Amino acid sequence: MKLSKLQKWGIATAVAPILLVIAFYVHSWLPHYEADPPPETGEVRDVPPALFDRIISAYYERQSDEPIVAIIRQDIVAQFGAISPDGQYLAIGGSVIRDLRIASIAEKRIVRKFAIRSGNVTAIAYSPDGRYLATGRGFMSHRRHNESVNLWDARTGRLIRNFPGPKGPETHLNDMTTLAFSPDGRILAVSYHPQPDREDAVHIFDVESGERIRTMHPSTYTYALSFLNGEKYLAYEDDYERSFVVHEVDTGKQVRHYRFDAVYAPSPDGQSLAAGTREKELKIVDMKTGREMKTLGSARGYHRRLVYSPDGRHLAALSDDGLFIWDVEAGEVVRQLKGYPDTMGHWMGFDAAGNYFAAVCNKYVVVWDFRKLVSAKGAN
Repeated sequence: MKLSKLQKWGIATAVAPILLVIAFYVHSWLPHYEADPPPETGEVRDVPPALFDRIISAYYERQSDEPIVAIIRQDIVAQFGAISPDGQYLAIGGSVIRDLRIASIAEKRIVRKFAIRSGNVTAIAYSPDGRYLATGRGFMSHRRHNESVNLWDARTGRLIRNFPGPKGPETHLNDMTTLAFSPDGRILAVSYHPQPDREDAVHIFDVESGERIRTMHPSTYTYALSFLNGEKYLAYEDDYERSFVVHEVDTGKQVRHYRFDAVYAPSPDGQSLAAGTREKELKIVDMKTGREMKTLGSARGYHRRLVYSPDGRHLAALSDDGLFIWDVEAGEVVRQLKGYPDTMGHWMGFDAAGNYFAAVCNKYVVVWDFRKLVSAKGAN
């Protein structure tokens, strides 16, 4: 049947708005890369609100029976994150992300970007008082750069200073793996990639002056830095041995070494250590004696990441079976989380008060109301 010009015009005017919506959706969904040359490090850019940010978050929230507060869409795969101590913001990065994204939990979207000219964001940490935000960087092989760690004013986005890598202008030797602020916020510990001449790879800086205070630990691949007993000890996971090592901060001396062939998480009070072993068991270990206190359970697949809640009562455990929240004292699963829409990434964590629990899930960051999450035991 042949259509008249009027009928064709009517069909076109009806279909056009739908096509525009689809085009806008596809455009907003695909990753967008910065034009060359990229902005100078330290440039702050506000991100305007996008309709689909709220639509996508609302859609997944309605699909889940979990107490999800926000699902924050990313335009490129994210891998690392940190929640501000007050629980208002998320800082987000990744090995293919050339800027630091700041997301508002209340607005359920990215609201700001801090530009990084060279390299990618490979580690993020807020200072305990929320004043500073530190980001670690990895570099492309053709880039020569020495600014391995950036220190930002968390409120304004002002770039305060850069901490140098261990090898001058060399690139891959300045790649860093993780960083952590001390509980008083005065020092920053940074772990770099293994150094070829066996020099120390963990460096400690004074935050205010930027001065390197000392180095420690023979060259190997480390991550998950954490301070224990205030600023007295610094601990990390040794990825080669799958062990957990503790050093004295003042002397740099190694004081404990736990070898459970596992991934680890120290409790907030530094008294116990969670270990997800190669045998797929989840154990709680006494930090003083190194003896196993209890086994929480077993998984069919390997454990990938563990993190304690701020009060030490609960343990989030990511394994090949999924993401579980354990009641440590009771030795039972409080909740198995299944509400996130994509593959779980490299990071999960809490705000300082334990109100929120968040996880990076590929192109999303999911935030749960943790109080409600653990109040309904056994809910799925």
